[in-house]
Amino acid sequence: MLSDPTTELLVRLRPGATRSLLLVSLAQGVFLTLIAVFVAAFGDPLLAAVCGVVAVVALRNAWHVGRVVRLGRLGAALLPGAHWRPVEVTVLRRSLYGSDLGVVVDGVTVPFRVVGLVAAHRVVVRRTGRAWLVDGGAVAAIRVEGSHEAYPATRLPKAPAARPVPKAETGDPIAIWARLLAARAWQPVLPLTVVVLPSVFVVGVLDSDGLAGLVTVLVMAVLIGAVAARTWYRVVDRRLPGLVAAGGWLPVSASVAPWSPRRDSSAKTTAALRYADGTTAEVALPNAMTDLLGAVHDTGGAWVAGRVEPGRFVAVGYPGYPMVAVGRVTTVGHVPVGSDVAAGSSASSGSVAAPLGDASGSQA
Repeated sequence: MLSDPTTELLVRLRPGATRSLLLVSLAQGVFLTLIAVFVAAFGDPLLAAVCGVVAVVALRNAWHVGRVVRLGRLGAALLPGAHWRPVEVTVLRRSLYGSDLGVVVDGVTVPFRVVGLVAAHRVVVRRTGRAWLVDGGAVAAIRVEGSHEAYPATRLPKAPAARPVPKAETGDPIAIWARLLAARAWQPVLPLTVVVLPSVFVVGVLDSDGLAGLVTVLVMAVLIGAVAARTWYRVVDRRLPGLVAAGGWLPVSASVAPWSPRRDSSAKTTAALRYADGTTAEVALPNAMTDLLGAVHDTGGAWVAGRVEPGRFVAVGYPGYPMVAVGRVTTVGHVPVGSDVAAGSSASSGSVAAPLGDASGSQA
């Protein structure tokens, strides 16, 4: 068991999340392959080619996810009984499923490929120049400031050439993270949608074999609807970039109601907020990540951007870090300043300034 309960929860959730992603990628790849064969048999080479290309992409993604599943299992095995040691790090470049970092271990810079460390995290790492490491030799686990995740990593045989900082990684990490979450809202249905649109074009415009095209479109539409229904809670994240860009962040005391995580580490819950002027609010969080909820629990506070009025949407997170969620204001009240009555938390709003993701004390 790990001393940081949020990290422990994320480590426990990771196998289920990666296995689900693997199964979805495999299912999409196999299904699209069968569709390509079916359509080709009915004499629709163009539509068959489109299905085949997307199937290859899905199967290739499944192969990479399979490697991530194995790496995550090996990384998690290092954590019980381990100690997180602080290390200096530099960002070398973006990799296919994460980042390549130069980590100073015993005075020597060792290159690691860290799975899951995306653009927003790289901005934080460049700013802080530090991380926390559990080194198992060929496999390691790495934590960075602003995250509770224990990212699995592999030691590279030689350091890749460092690349210039991309323009997309020069902004505020919270804005970069907001755009990623907004894009992720459509990710589960994207491969199938890429096939449906050309299918509609082929059936309706090119007037090819109507039966093959019609069956393909109908089956894909049903699958898209089924997948979208299971991940509909993510659609609210489309509001995040606009809310974050509007700014106006204010510190608040905060606490969250008991919640149960979904397989993808997100959760539906509510947060009780209290502003410095005594304003209180209850905010529904339909899709908050475990990382964010753990930070609220640890610090007793958060930052909020947006007008606190019933029915309006606000952003709840930590400017400067990849942690943010959409909240819908349900109730608003007021407690006189200095009153002992708190809106779910006795922590002062200044407590949100505590460092996030400091794993120096997170021993197993």
